[in-house]
Amino acid sequence: MWAGSCRRYEKFRIELTGFIEMDADQERDARLLTGRILGEVRSVFSEHGAIQDCEIGIDTITEKPLTWKYR
Repeated sequence: MWAGSCRRYEKFRIELTGFIEMDADQERDARLLTGRILGEVRSVFSEHGAIQDCEIGIDTITEKPLTWKYR
């Protein structure tokens, strides 16, 4: 093998931001559904060999006041 054929990979850390807004009867239901969604995301991540480490979870859950449309 000649010196030019060795491929050197670099590590990158990507931090995600965003939110999920959903309708639920209780905060507990919102947490359960979000947990299932994050489980699916983790499953997709685990299928990719390039992803070496991942930590994704719930930071906060806050109740959003209903608008007149939903009262």
